[in-house]
Amino acid sequence: MKRRKFIRNTAEAITSLTLPIYVPWQFSKNAQPIRIGVVADVHQDIIHDGYARIRFFIDDMKNRQPDFIIQLGDFALPRPQNQIFLDVWNEFDGPSYHVLGNHDMKDFGYTKEETMSWWGMEERFYSFDRGGFHFIILDGNDENPSPWEGYHRYIGREQKEWLSQDLASTDMSTILFVHQSLEAEFGIANGREIRSVIEEARFESGKPKVVACLTGHHHTDYVREINGIFHVQINSMSYKWVGEDFQRRRFADHIEQTFPMVRNTCPYKDPLYTVVTLDSNLGRMNIEGRSTGFIAPDPVELGVPNAITMHPTITESSLSIGS
Repeated sequence: MKRRKFIRNTAEAITSLTLPIYVPWQFSKNAQPIRIGVVADVHQDIIHDGYARIRFFIDDMKNRQPDFIIQLGDFALPRPQNQIFLDVWNEFDGPSYHVLGNHDMKDFGYTKEETMSWWGMEERFYSFDRGGFHFIILDGNDENPSPWEGYHRYIGREQKEWLSQDLASTDMSTILFVHQSLEAEFGIANGREIRSVIEEARFESGKPKVVACLTGHHHTDYVREINGIFHVQINSMSYKWVGEDFQRRRFADHIEQTFPMVRNTCPYKDPLYTVVTLDSNLGRMNIEGRSTGFIAPDPVELGVPNAITMHPTITESSLSIGS
């Protein structure tokens, strides 16, 4: 991957979006901006070049030194051949955080505990404070209360009660991270219920405590406001899933044999990720934009339904966090 070409293409493709987020102004005017390196849905066990993609991201983060990095799930299974991938992630010398995704565990032959231990993740849901903000990580993979086909995508009672208590205990504006979205089809099954919890958590002024919810899982790119909270979908680092009906062999036989599911995707040419900056002095939450192309054939050429809505992009957004 050619770094200069990727950055040039990114700059040409960025679009801007300015949206209001109404939260109390309670930050120090002299506070330093908080920068967060964010990546979603690398899928090391599906994409053929996951190692090169995470290497590109980590090299950039080592150079730019954000306050922390976080991956939003569907990262890598605890298999011996993936150790070199995890070793690259661990090269970052600042704080790094993990979110559990549905491809990281049970349905792929590993327990949640095995994956967490391998990642070095102590708790499946947790919170921390940094730079005047509160950050919450949730596990969207609780067991469904009633059986259905497919992977678990639920937030159970224990976690829901913890979330309510955690929000009640903080007086800081909050960013929430979870793998599956709380508002999209095929996201968290009880997403409306969990949204009610975060929407009810308000300051005395009546403003919501939660600034934004950042998610992965859906391999798409958008910002949606629901009851004063912005739901930000971070696109996959690696590909758009199109399924067996639109599969295509693109790579050498040894690659296709080692990564057989890659033919069911439309891979992105370059890795997508973002840096989120929380700047209390300017009253802004900025999401860095980045764009690339598909490795041919793309979804339109394959005739995938709704292909014109599939873009290998993370849209640049400047969100107001000042009252």
